[in-house]
Amino acid sequence: MSTPTSKGYDKLAALMARDPGSSIYRRFAKLNAKNLLYLQAEIAFVENELQHIIRVDGQPEEKASFPFSVWDMKTSEDPIQWEKVLEARKLLKEYNAALLQQTQLLRLNEPEKHDLEVFQAWLKEEESQNKLSFAPPDQWSRKNESDLVALYSRHEETDRFTRFVYTRVVAWFHRMVGAKDTKRKDVESGVWYYNDRSIRSSTYVFSLIVSGLLPATSMIVLYFLKDPTAILITIFVYDMVFVLVMGLMVKARRVEIFAAATAFAAVQVTMITAGKSNS
Repeated sequence: MSTPTSKGYDKLAALMARDPGSSIYRRFAKLNAKNLLYLQAEIAFVENELQHIIRVDGQPEEKASFPFSVWDMKTSEDPIQWEKVLEARKLLKEYNAALLQQTQLLRLNEPEKHDLEVFQAWLKEEESQNKLSFAPPDQWSRKNESDLVALYSRHEETDRFTRFVYTRVVAWFHRMVGAKDTKRKDVESGVWYYNDRSIRSSTYVFSLIVSGLLPATSMIVLYFLKDPTAILITIFVYDMVFVLVMGLMVKARRVEIFAAATAFAAVQVTMITAGKSNS
């Protein structure tokens, strides 16, 4: 039995379900802020009205127990104060929920540039093939890019090298080879998928190999060099390469990179000193 062809929002939902990196939505930041402001203003009005009612209810003797008894306030023949409390309670519940939701929304990150470009290209191709646009238009257009949020980012907690592989190497591989591999293509969404875990594992192994080769080749080269100038230049070059590798292949802070570079240089100097003392 053949899989039915999806179109429009059905196909878009299939894409987002298959590729979490495509879960890109509008934040509606301005509209959410306006909603909070309106709720705040509405509650402020109710608060002022309630304070006025409390002052008025404090004058009659039959309402003197209101500050001490909620039951008397509720069962009063004129329960206007309690009705205003209920009105405030309803608004506060809505306001507090909206406030917490806005807090969570503001913590969501913007979509990665590459993911957004791929997503927009998919939308454009889908609309071109069907000669119909997603309505309403411009939901994911450039004018709304600053208002977009991503529910998932495959680049989170990854180093610059892994990110480069995702955005450049995988794209190049797809153009050269991957597009011919129909096994990678998802029938429903019409796109090719590459395993994120495999990509991260590959970049991790490559980083380990490089981190092992740098000190080893440095020691070998310095062992055979006799000219002091050549030795200093070699140490300088290897230190620069080491710092670049640390910055690109390791998710480390600047102070950690500085400390590692200093230690690497110290090891080289120690090896040179030991070599001279033995000669």
